[in-house]
Amino acid sequence: MKKAIMAILITASVTCHAEEVKKAIDPFDLTASSSKVKELGLITQPEVDALEEKAKNLFSSGNCDKAIPVLIEYSKKANWLANMISATLDPYYGARYDDKKKFPYSKLKPLIPLETLANEYKQKRNIAFAMQGECLMKVGDNEKAIPLLLKALDLFGIENEVWWKRTRENLLNVINVSSPK
Repeated sequence: MKKAIMAILITASVTCHAEEVKKAIDPFDLTASSSKVKELGLITQPEVDALEEKAKNLFSSGNCDKAIPVLIEYSKKANWLANMISATLDPYYGARYDDKKKFPYSKLKPLIPLETLANEYKQKRNIAFAMQGECLMKVGDNEKAIPLLLKALDLFGIENEVWWKRTRENLLNVINVSSPK
């Protein structure tokens, strides 16, 4: 019994220490964001909005062969844009509970639209995943469609009932499961 308790304490101690080590981040390490900028370039909201329009037009017209690469680029750029917008709120979200509590609502209120905007671009990314999956189904590549459909379903909230239902039905169709009506 003492050995079991000792093992649990050691495991907990190692886990806590590992978490502390993870928190010791090098403030000069810009690798992750630099590689994203190198991969995707300078992302702007108008650029992402234009990609969205192009992707939706290709998807709506049924031109999946051309839509897939645009949807991939659009989903990546919408995600990166959402992450950058969210990063503008990091000082607030990273603050201690007591500091957040003291932070005046008058200063917080102007930040709410940024939170909303970031969430809108995350939702657009999620829909782009679902569209990619649907296009892959239409071109006969169900194996590539499944991970995208699963990811979209994982990311959708209950409020997006239209795309939740559409993506659910697409996945059930791929795996030959009849959906109860």
